[in-house]
Amino acid sequence: MGELRNKMDIKKAIVFPGQNSQYVGMGKDFYDKFEKARGIFNKADKILGIDISSFCFSGPQEKLKETEIQQLAIVTTSIAIFEVFREFKDIKDFSYLSGLSLGEYTALYASEVLTFKDTLILVKERAKAMQKASLINPSSMFAIIGEDLEELEKEKNDDFYISNLNSPEQLVISVRKEKKEKVRHLMQKKGRKVIELRVSGGFHSPFMEPAKKDLEKIINKVEFRKAKIPIVSNFSAKAVSEPEEIKKCLLNQLVYPTLWKSCIEFMIKEKVGVFFEVGPSKILRRLIKKINPSVEIVNIGKVEDLERSEDGF
Repeated sequence: MGELRNKMDIKKAIVFPGQNSQYVGMGKDFYDKFEKARGIFNKADKILGIDISSFCFSGPQEKLKETEIQQLAIVTTSIAIFEVFREFKDIKDFSYLSGLSLGEYTALYASEVLTFKDTLILVKERAKAMQKASLINPSSMFAIIGEDLEELEKEKNDDFYISNLNSPEQLVISVRKEKKEKVRHLMQKKGRKVIELRVSGGFHSPFMEPAKKDLEKIINKVEFRKAKIPIVSNFSAKAVSEPEEIKKCLLNQLVYPTLWKSCIEFMIKEKVGVFFEVGPSKILRRLIKKINPSVEIVNIGKVEDLERSEDGF
């Protein structure tokens, strides 16, 4: 009885994946089995005027690597899975929502801050603004494995910026394109593992200042409502609910580091013991386990995951 009471007392959160979580075939099993998911994919196709569901289900992979297609495909798939998931779980039972970078937009939809249409429009405009900024400031991103923030902070300069603090073992830097090989050599010389990310620019850094200006014009035209469930912001690593604060965090997210490690630590400090990762892939699962191995993570990315999640949580 005590164990059951303890399990019932555990707070839960939903987290949504960001870029690089895409794969050909994502969401197809939900589309085939659930009318709710079919409705989301079909509605997205109509709103966007492109066959985004076809890119999700059939690729090609090269197309899914394009910033705009990739972001829209991941958000559409995550929302389709979320809409099915909420038929199995009462969303009111969750204390927080969050998402890694792009995933924060899915969280805005899930918390009813944005309509589905406005979510897609904002993601589309965000992707276009980021792509444009990448042409103005050619740049790329490296994941650096096995280094701490303090050491990189000592080394950063105009050649690269720290852009993601994902876990105790993984940081991401945004690198000026013409300095890419120089920075890669410097990192490897110090014994660090360097992985170049499949993105079109150096996101979450000053390289994206042009994108922030462009997105601000769009955001100010969209209606934001108060969050039904608090959203833990990548920018502040704190819970936000008020529309103006949410807007500010979204804009700052483009040019400041993504504080994912701090977001998870904030929720754990607030007694969250179970995280549901809703969307394609299991990227967040691996990061969260690195941050705190003791928490429970339930992945909802495939239809069979819905049955596995019926474990008392």
